Amino acid sequence: MFNFHIEPTSKCTLECPLCDRTWFYETFKKRNLHEINVDNIVNFVGVNAEVGMCGNNGDPIYHSDFHNLCRKLKDNNCKIHITTNGSAKTKKWWHKLNEILDSNDEITFSIDGLKDTNHLYRKNAKWKSIMNAIEVLKNRKCKMVWKYIVFKHNQHQIKEANDLCAKLGFNDFRLEHSDRWLGKKDLMPDREFVDTYYQQQEKVLIDAKHKVDIQPKCLKNNLPSENLYIDAEGDFYPCCWIGTYRYKYKSLFSPKQKSFNIKDNTLNQILENTSVKDFFDSTKQFTSAHECCKIQCGVKNG
Repeated sequence: MFNFHIEPTSKCTLECPLCDRTWFYETFKKRNLHEINVDNIVNFVGVNAEVGMCGNNGDPIYHSDFHNLCRKLKDNNCKIHITTNGSAKTKKWWHKLNEILDSNDEITFSIDGLKDTNHLYRKNAKWKSIMNAIEVLKNRKCKMVWKYIVFKHNQHQIKEANDLCAKLGFNDFRLEHSDRWLGKKDLMPDREFVDTYYQQQEKVLIDAKHKVDIQPKCLKNNLPSENLYIDAEGDFYPCCWIGTYRYKYKSLFSPKQKSFNIKDNTLNQILENTSVKDFFDSTKQFTSAHECCKIQCGVKNG
């Protein structure tokens, strides 16, 4: 069974400060907004897949045919995990989605604070519409999770948010330690809430001269099957990190390569591509792995 991370659309209503859409505003302003054709997604992932829809640059619920996408994935017996800011959709829209999802599925709401703080990072987020969505989903079959990125302005509200989470009927409350304050020190929380990746990435590279191993998150039993990433243009990447930094790293998964677009290729065709096979083989050892893989999947060995 394959596990996919798919970005159905690059559309979003928010302007989060550390999102690429905001950080590279001029670049995104000149680009067309994209979304993947529903049938292209469904045919590519096949049956019995786990499909996570969480955008690097967009929010999946803003795909123009999102309900149809979810319905067709469920017809193929897929498990669906949606991550969203939850804003700007009507109760009727959420009722319709609620009718499609079942107990194997999950919706994660990215809510970074309470009514007075969530919008400080999630700019343009509408608290009332988020609460309307949660109200609809109280009567649901799917799992519902509150993901809370910790910033300086909301770290004092963690307990209150956790209490509200239980009151609203969420299944889980997950604190997210991130580096989304980089370049904006006024957002930086106390050290205990800083992403361990940020704290350790330089150390991992330093330790590479000593004892370091690699545990690629894209591999299961040494085969590519986990967190395989499809961006909003339908291009395949081993993971979202390679996809996000494709320009920086200039790997073989560079933009405009039709060999890796799901519109023109099946999953099997892509995975059997010699260059792709060589890439995955290279990730099995730290010394041969891609720079991005070393940073994201490098671990201390001993």
